[in-house]
Amino acid sequence: MRYLKVIAQDRSGKGVADTLHVEFYEGDQLQRKATEADRQRLKSFSKTYLKCAWFNSGEGEDRHVRIFSHNPSADGTPETVRLHFHEGPVIAYKAAAHDLDNDGVFELILSSDVDNDGRADRTDRNRVRSLVREFLRVGW
Repeated sequence: MRYLKVIAQDRSGKGVADTLHVEFYEGDQLQRKATEADRQRLKSFSKTYLKCAWFNSGEGEDRHVRIFSHNPSADGTPETVRLHFHEGPVIAYKAAAHDLDNDGVFELILSSDVDNDGRADRTDRNRVRSLVREFLRVGW
């Protein structure tokens, strides 16, 4: 399984993420870290991700998100994109977007409080939808 691992850090200690690392994995093997060439493709994705407020204090990496897609029909378009919000080895919570009829539109968005504002609401579903859209544009 291929996935993106996204790590945000608050290195300045101001209570907001100021550093973002993106790593490309195949199975448990790191394939590569985002390069300068990737940075332009990841710019919009990064802005969207930072709104989730899932970050580490300092240079920690325990809090991260793994994003991956499933294409059981093998037609090249994903029917599901999943986001696993990790706290170390434990998945703290999950979100997903499902294309129920494989028409390229994600009709069902499942999420909890992905922006950590204390409410699981339409804003969280919109953040998941945006992250999924940006993840698919990255093309991993």
